Amino acid sequence: MTRLKQLLVIALGGALSLLMVFLGLWQMEVFQSQAEGSAEARAKEPARDLESNLTEQGKVGDLYGRQVTVQGHYLDLPQVLVGTDHPLQVVSAFKTEGGRTLPVVRGTLPVGTSVAPAAPKGPQTVQGIILPTQGKPSVPVPSDAPPGTQGAVRLEILAQQWPAPMVDGFITQRAQDSTAQGLSPKEAEIPDVGGGKERNRGYAMQWWAFAIFGVVVTVVAVRSIGANDRRNAAGLGQ
Repeated sequence: MTRLKQLLVIALGGALSLLMVFLGLWQMEVFQSQAEGSAEARAKEPARDLESNLTEQGKVGDLYGRQVTVQGHYLDLPQVLVGTDHPLQVVSAFKTEGGRTLPVVRGTLPVGTSVAPAAPKGPQTVQGIILPTQGKPSVPVPSDAPPGTQGAVRLEILAQQWPAPMVDGFITQRAQDSTAQGLSPKEAEIPDVGGGKERNRGYAMQWWAFAIFGVVVTVVAVRSIGANDRRNAAGLGQ
């Protein structure tokens, strides 16, 4: 009887723990699907005028991950190459009509090219997805990258090189504009703007913590059954 009761507890505890493991995986999968759909839908919304949608403090606010347009002209400043591998991104300084400096990822250098085409001259309209500073820690750049190449689009670093005030975001321009400027298109790397990724990862971790707890409880229960039955058997034998 003792062995049967222990096997039943093991079966029940194992089934419940396994269920909670799958619930955690399901949580992550559902979130991933929702996040990708949400980001794609956000990026496909009609383009908004950047400067008219800035906050009173000149911040981007809720525009991150959305298509925006902005008018102005490119500054005659050295362009910055960005990337941890080839092809490298070309980032140019754009002066908006409102007087702010805006980094624009115009595209990537074609393979085998080390010199970026000059930015267009005269008044320009830039359209693309606006993103926050990538905020990555120091990362390695290709060993053969030109001097000054950066591993990520770090606005705090660009702010030390380009005129203030700066928009607290950068634009990855449209593919057709990159091609027209002699560059390869760069797909915008849309981050988890709403923080849902961390929240849903926390939900998944909770399910996995419950699964571990279930295993511990099962082991304790099996041992307790064995100990109780041994005590009962000893008591009957006296």
